[in-house]
Amino acid sequence: MVSRLFYPRMAAENLRKNKSFYLPYLLSGILVVSLYYMLSAIKIMVVESGMKGARSMGTILQASVPICAFMALVILFYANSFVMKRRKREFGLYSILGMEKRHISLVMLWEVLYTAVLSMVLGIICGALFSQLMFLLFSKAAHFTVQLAFQIPVGPIWWTFVLFAVIFGLVLLYDIVSVFRSDPIMLLHSDKTGEREPKARWFLAGAGALFLAGGYGLALSVKSAQEAVGIFFLAVLLVVLATYCLFIAGSIAMLKLLRKNGRFYYKPSNFISVSGMIYRMKQNAVGLATICILSTAVLVTLSTCFSLFLGEEDILESRFPREVQVTCMDTKNPRPLLDQAAEEHAARYGFSIKNEIGYSMVNFAIAYTEKGLNLFPDGSADYNYIGLLSCITKEYYEEYTGESISLQEGEAAVYSTYEQPLDAAIQIGETSFSVAKTLDAIDASLEYNQMGLENRMLVILPSLDDLEKIVADYNRNNPDPEMFGEKYLQYYYYFDVEGEGDREAYYNTMRDAFNERVDRLSIVDNIDDARQDFYGMYGSLLFVGIFLVLMFMIATVLIIYYKQITEGFDDNKRFHIMKNVGMSNSEIRKTIQKQVLMVFFLPLGLAFLHTAVAFPVLCKVLIAFNLYNTGLFFLCTLATAVVFALVYFIVYQITAHAYYRIVQS
Repeated sequence: MVSRLFYPRMAAENLRKNKSFYLPYLLSGILVVSLYYMLSAIKIMVVESGMKGARSMGTILQASVPICAFMALVILFYANSFVMKRRKREFGLYSILGMEKRHISLVMLWEVLYTAVLSMVLGIICGALFSQLMFLLFSKAAHFTVQLAFQIPVGPIWWTFVLFAVIFGLVLLYDIVSVFRSDPIMLLHSDKTGEREPKARWFLAGAGALFLAGGYGLALSVKSAQEAVGIFFLAVLLVVLATYCLFIAGSIAMLKLLRKNGRFYYKPSNFISVSGMIYRMKQNAVGLATICILSTAVLVTLSTCFSLFLGEEDILESRFPREVQVTCMDTKNPRPLLDQAAEEHAARYGFSIKNEIGYSMVNFAIAYTEKGLNLFPDGSADYNYIGLLSCITKEYYEEYTGESISLQEGEAAVYSTYEQPLDAAIQIGETSFSVAKTLDAIDASLEYNQMGLENRMLVILPSLDDLEKIVADYNRNNPDPEMFGEKYLQYYYYFDVEGEGDREAYYNTMRDAFNERVDRLSIVDNIDDARQDFYGMYGSLLFVGIFLVLMFMIATVLIIYYKQITEGFDDNKRFHIMKNVGMSNSEIRKTIQKQVLMVFFLPLGLAFLHTAVAFPVLCKVLIAFNLYNTGLFFLCTLATAVVFALVYFIVYQITAHAYYRIVQS
């Protein structure tokens, strides 16, 4: 009669004997459990902290939790599938020695149970310890001061336990089904399979090339920020498909072309590398393609999140040329009332105002077509050219910018980001203005008032009467008031605040103070509150981005490690044969190094290429977030690429040593 402890002891012994496989599996489990718990716990801490904007930041963190859970599922299933693949021969031997499949399933149950318990317990402990540090780092990124108080939210512990119990349960079910569907003899000889030379599937390779050309073409054809958001995901899908097709079929086709090149192929190192890679590229291709996709995800996620975080001050400076912004409907000149309201409210709190400036402006959504401006764009307008037209007077422009412009009646100065060259005259509604001057650049805050759109046009007109006339023309000719709305002049008023009073109380009561004096008030905002909102939102995005990058990195490192181990076992006998036929250790090591370099640095190179092609469209996506600083984004992308390449090289060096030990054992 079999002892009740037989299967638990056998499972523990199996884990010990296969520690080179199970240790990375266990470490990955601990890391993903820890990361999931930390993200869930920090979300609770943020919501309960009472910090300003906690709800919106909590929403961003909450949205990332399912992504983190999915990545954990993928990582654990991949690690488990590798371990089970390497142990097929062992399970086949158990069957030959008399163990039934239900007995093997009991052993696997205990193995998964040990792994699950260790992963969850150690992961939650590590997560609970480091969640406090990560919460402080999050608060620092969001520019919030919080009281340090050690807390372990109980809810996330329960959620983490339930999630990973389900994941490990699915892993166990998959393993048991695999064992029951397998043949013991085939399991025993599983390490001998897979030696048939794969065919060069030219159709699939050609499809990969077409998918890549289509994805790159879509990315490079994007002309506006509006278009970028919609097209980018389709381009990503095509590039992902292309990457898998090219690695699975294109790599084999390329290797077979190299084999036909006698001058290259018939050299000892090239002969061994190319022939060995042909035989195993099919099973390596999916892993290498996945490494490439995950590497690209790391590069894009980190560079965009850091760019938004570091570029917040640029966005704030363009949005707030002064510390306070007030906007109202300009049915009459509101400047005296705004000055009076600002001065009275500032004096009430011990402040004074300075550097006041203001201007009237009217904004139109337009389609800029070959026929000119269309103030009522419909479905027939080219979506690529939908943008915003803003009109301001010469007087206000000169006061605001300090630049002098000479305009006569019926003339206009124009700044435009559209690709089409401007005509000699510009028609706005029923009125035509001759273009007397084109501007190469305008003040950043005037661009911000154009809502961060890729297509923008600023028209400077001689007088306020011109603005009022085009507004009246628009409202009179509006074909669909419900769709397009009624148009009004808006007055933008900015000023700085000086003094040592209570700013928080001053800002909290500012809108009520302006409401007492100014009719039809629209916006009352200040740079301090906006800075808190911006750092809260972009700090949350950066924090979530770092968590996702850690998940991507765990998956990438795991795939690289297991691929190196797989290559080592597959190459062990082959390279011992080469040694027996006369190759020296240095020749063998050189051949191994060339093969490993070709296999594992190809995904990195392709990931850099994907990121470089995606750079222009990502610049346009960032414009939707009002980040125009392309130079900052380039530096962040370059720095991310350098750091990731360094980490990738370190991982390669560590895993390559494991590969060499297996090959030369």
